[in-house]
Amino acid sequence: MNLQKLFEVQAKLDKKIVEEKGLQGQDLLDKKILALQVELGELANCWRGFKFWSHDQEPRIEKRTYKTCPSCDGEYVDSCWECGHSGQVVDKIINPLLEEFVDCLHFILSIAIELGYTVDDLYVWDDELVGKTEDIFLELMYWVVLIKSKDERKRKDAFRTVCYIFFNMAEQRLGFTWEQIEEAYLEKNRINHQRQLNHY
Repeated sequence: MNLQKLFEVQAKLDKKIVEEKGLQGQDLLDKKILALQVELGELANCWRGFKFWSHDQEPRIEKRTYKTCPSCDGEYVDSCWECGHSGQVVDKIINPLLEEFVDCLHFILSIAIELGYTVDDLYVWDDELVGKTEDIFLELMYWVVLIKSKDERKRKDAFRTVCYIFFNMAEQRLGFTWEQIEEAYLEKNRINHQRQLNHY
């Protein structure tokens, strides 16, 4: 996975959103941290392993095919639900768990950009994650909150720990390859740019 490329792609999207939404000069860190927490919750929900009350605890990794609009990428039935387009449609295959993972990745990169970090600050190292996956999710959530620290050293340590847990979880617990992540990230980034054009 080329993190430098993803970092640059995310920076372009962030800049576009700030300009189009008139957010210049605003501190968006708290909103981005909350957004990351929400997305991590959605990732855990799609993973399902914590749902002790359910007989269905299998991750949502099935690849579903659905029709999408070539104009806005909205879901398509007889016409696009998003923009009303009624021409040719595109078959799209998605992996829900991977899609939620890259949604989290968007906000991790966006937080790094907000803090003025570079790709070197992501500090991804390989190490075996220990413990149950639900505990790893909880630890990840804990470190995300610490990114709000006013102490820059503690903030950067928290951010690096988030990256360490998040990226190692991808391979070790969720079964994604770096190539799958990069491909899914770039596709979702394209969709996000399209959504901005369609006033999402």
